[in-house]
Amino acid sequence: MQDTRTSDGLEDGQASVPMSSKDSYNEASALVYTDDKNESMLGGISLASLGPALVCCLADGDAGSLFVAAQSGRRWRYSLALVQIMLVPILFAILEALVRTGVSEKRGFGAMVRAHFGMKVAGLSLVLLLTSCFGAIISEMSGISSVAALWGLSEGAASLFTCVFVIAIVVCCDYRQTEMVALCFGLFELTFVVVLVYMAPPLSDVLPGMLAFDFRSNSFLRMLAANIGSVVMPWMLYFQQSAVVARRLTTTKEVAQERTQSLLGSTVAQLIMVATMMVLAAVPSEVKNLNSIQDIHMAIQPIFGAFASRIVVSMAFFGGSICAIFVVSLAAAWAVCDTLGDGADGVFSLDRTLAEAPRFYASFVGIVVTGAFVLLACPNAIKLNVYIEILNAVTAPLTLLCLYLCVTGASMHAKLRVVGTHRCVIMTLFALTSAVAITSTIASMLPEDDDTVERESAKNLLPIFSQWGQS
Repeated sequence: MQDTRTSDGLEDGQASVPMSSKDSYNEASALVYTDDKNESMLGGISLASLGPALVCCLADGDAGSLFVAAQSGRRWRYSLALVQIMLVPILFAILEALVRTGVSEKRGFGAMVRAHFGMKVAGLSLVLLLTSCFGAIISEMSGISSVAALWGLSEGAASLFTCVFVIAIVVCCDYRQTEMVALCFGLFELTFVVVLVYMAPPLSDVLPGMLAFDFRSNSFLRMLAANIGSVVMPWMLYFQQSAVVARRLTTTKEVAQERTQSLLGSTVAQLIMVATMMVLAAVPSEVKNLNSIQDIHMAIQPIFGAFASRIVVSMAFFGGSICAIFVVSLAAAWAVCDTLGDGADGVFSLDRTLAEAPRFYASFVGIVVTGAFVLLACPNAIKLNVYIEILNAVTAPLTLLCLYLCVTGASMHAKLRVVGTHRCVIMTLFALTSAVAITSTIASMLPEDDDTVERESAKNLLPIFSQWGQS
């Protein structure tokens, strides 16, 4: 049956055009329906509208990102908090651009890249993304195993249980239900925000500390790069666009709501990072380097006691890791369907059965199970993660370049295309982010300028930094 809704109000003089299901996946005929004459850039937020952007941003606070923030606070106190605050507009610009491409293109990121740049570029992007996702899954499983060890539980059993739980949710639930499960676990990360409010470090220490930078130290520069790299990962882009399409956003009101969520998600993500950093900076401890989740637990134990501090650390790391596993694995599965399938309905696979979407579910289960078993077989996997970091540094600039060219291109719907000053702004932000992705890899190869303990800490952090730019 043909959809007879029209695109009234999008462009002056634009005629009403009926939309068939086939047309909805053609970038030249993508439609957005105006449902409010008084349009605004931002919309309202309700529980029913919460979704992709917030889940995506909460997945940013996974085990690796939280560890980066904790180590930054413990080693450099408040010096890098201002950097995290300044990353809010960069994260928002990327998420907002993905809302535009998702609504206009009505297909996932992989299908969009294939349509605009050809199968070779899409295939290369897919291979690099899957490698990045594979490393990220290992990182998240490692975080969950560490939480299990904190309570004296079997690390292997924890990884297998997580694997079964995540697969069961995706197989048995539709997209919206899966999204809400991931969102609930991701909200556990707000634990560190509550702890920061409870501790209330004096502003007389925080404000001067935020302006104290040690650019002469290679270790500081390395951690600076890691903080920037922990915010935007390639799999985040793939997930956000596919999730926007899966939500079937069609009206300008819904687009405005998703834009508001992008701003909220960006702010919450960075608030979690800043809170984690400040908590570890404020606790009285002689330990300057954190080598494990156990060290974080020991660092805050003098303030809250053994049991309460274990609860705080476990909730944040376990919730963030579970949320990230959903996002990473779904991004990988969607990317496979987008790139190798017809690109039209792969993003709706979560609303279908195993028999109706075998490629999607096989890809999803494959990356989750493989990541879990690699972690069990080789729990340290340092060499593997070093190579993954290098590949991630290459993937991120390519992914951002494709996003920029698409969101500013002629095939975008005129109402959603980025032009003028906005175009210059995101070009600058994307170029800066890409430069950091490359230079962070170079920074990781610089010789240490601190003592042996610092060198050992950097080596121990490598297995956790399996996201681009984290080294």
